[in-house]
Amino acid sequence: MSTLKLIACDVLVGLPRKPFALFRPDAEDLDRELARLEIASAVVRHRQCIENFPHWGNDVLAREATGRGSWIPAFALTPDGSPDDHSVETMLARELARDMRIGWISPREHMFSARPWCSGKLYGACADARLPLLVDYRGITLDEIEEVLTAFPKLRLIVTQVPRLGRHRSLYALLERHPGLHLCLSSAYSVHEGIPDLVEKFGHARFVWGTSYPEAEGGASIALLTYAPLSEAARASIAHGNIERLLAEVKP
Repeated sequence: MSTLKLIACDVLVGLPRKPFALFRPDAEDLDRELARLEIASAVVRHRQCIENFPHWGNDVLAREATGRGSWIPAFALTPDGSPDDHSVETMLARELARDMRIGWISPREHMFSARPWCSGKLYGACADARLPLLVDYRGITLDEIEEVLTAFPKLRLIVTQVPRLGRHRSLYALLERHPGLHLCLSSAYSVHEGIPDLVEKFGHARFVWGTSYPEAEGGASIALLTYAPLSEAARASIAHGNIERLLAEVKP
């Protein structure tokens, strides 16, 4: 197999309040990790968005991403918009002007409901802009995903940290119902023959790849993808092609 281009879609950079014992997951460490594992690019969220203030964390991310061509900044979005006018439209326009091509939400940490009654205006704006939206599996319920994608079928929702739950009955049902649902597959999803089963049933266009940095050793995610019994076209799509297509389709 030729060298596989990899884009990690679930990176979280920045120092936590309680330091890790053996390493500092700061910008320099992330750069070393990408180089060590020969990962071409990473969609990067910033921890300051959840441990401090989301829109200030976006500013930190924008500064740290400057000059780092391998970083694809993912800005945190909230349903009330950013200060001072608290407008979703202004928030999106500001981040799109900073070349945002992907966003993320964290309903639990930012204390808002993921359901459309609270966050519908945000979902509608992201759908109109064809902006991919990341959300951690641990921060949203499957019932909420059903409500969101039923109300906003054009939304491109990417669920990260999909867990190892075998042949996931509920996720399969959601994938059947909602073409806008995408999954980020990393070592968290280490299901035996899980990826080829997903590809066989749903094609390969709705899956992207991640490393779970800094929660896990990225080599495990590389092994999960490179050793999966897939066609080379499917492997390349998951490794980089699908996220590249989604990013290219964003309307500024």
